[in-house]
Amino acid sequence: MLSLVPWLLAGAVPPFSLSAPVHYVVSAPVVFARSVWTVGWQKEIDECRGPVDLSARYGVPVIAEHWSCGGAHFPREGSTITLSGELGGTFRVGPVAAELNVATDRVSAIPHGFDLLYQTCRNGSSATMSFTELTRIR
Repeated sequence: MLSLVPWLLAGAVPPFSLSAPVHYVVSAPVVFARSVWTVGWQKEIDECRGPVDLSARYGVPVIAEHWSCGGAHFPREGSTITLSGELGGTFRVGPVAAELNVATDRVSAIPHGFDLLYQTCRNGSSATMSFTELTRIR
């Protein structure tokens, strides 16, 4: 980046206009819509029909799907998602609240206190099971 300080201290005029309009590119958050199609467990997740409500199994509000069935394309932090079906509503995607390993972590390690969590195994590995924060906005 070009510094203006030496030019201005020397009383020189920069080789470009300081009054030229500045254009900022602001990217809009992704808007994403999905249907949480059922309440269930591994069998339902394996059907790859969309997110599955695992709340009853975990004791905290969680939806999940395989990495290869939608998890890889789940919106990143700052995006807005609208869920229909089970646990419907509009949510802001937050950061990953936890990354757990199915072989070493227990259900008690799943974070509590969130409106909803989205679970997927990053890159299809159960050693990197991520739980993303979802905050209800409607």
